Amino acid sequence: MNGWPVQPRAAALQDETIAMKLLFRLFGVLAGPTSRPPQEPGDTCITRWRVLPSDVDLFGHMNNSRYQAIMDLGRIDYLRRCDLLKGVVRNRWIAPVGSAHLQFRKQLAPLERYELHTTLMHWDERWFYFRQQFFRRGDRVRPVCTGYVTTLFVGREGPVPTAHVVPELSGRELAPPPLTDELRYAFHLEMSAIALANGRAESPSPQPPCLPSGAPSTANRQPGAVAR
Repeated sequence: MNGWPVQPRAAALQDETIAMKLLFRLFGVLAGPTSRPPQEPGDTCITRWRVLPSDVDLFGHMNNSRYQAIMDLGRIDYLRRCDLLKGVVRNRWIAPVGSAHLQFRKQLAPLERYELHTTLMHWDERWFYFRQQFFRRGDRVRPVCTGYVTTLFVGREGPVPTAHVVPELSGRELAPPPLTDELRYAFHLEMSAIALANGRAESPSPQPPCLPSGAPSTANRQPGAVAR
């Protein structure tokens, strides 16, 4: 039989539709209002969204993979609002994800409004550590979902050290925020912190978190994976 079976064709069409809707959301982020003066890198960037019908899965709530796609857009908005995105484009850097895990506590219903709070928590010689929290509109106390993401900048010659990235993008030297207990636990950073204390030149890649039994469910994305 010539051509694709009906089912793969339908799946491919659905994938293309989702990609187009995410592209429109990206345009919305890039065309959004800018902060004057720009936000500081340590400030929390808040982006506001609504659960679209295409975000909803068979169980009647926002699909788990959509959280990661929105988080990608949140980090882009963070760079834009801090006036750092121009430097990324000028240097032709990309920012692949090293690791990501999500802790789900509640669900987002169809057409529900919500906020994504993106915060740069720390950086070492190689990695930037982000916490991204989803809140229902009107409730900034109890997150629906909390995501922890590590990312780095990569140029034509490979990974770019944060010692070069930070002053290049911000125009000044900045000290990273201190490591908190939350961050150590979430990113399993004990060995990384020891390496930093000993002044090692290399920073180990963050390891997946060791969650105790009974902890909230998590979803992990492998390096370089693209969420839909």
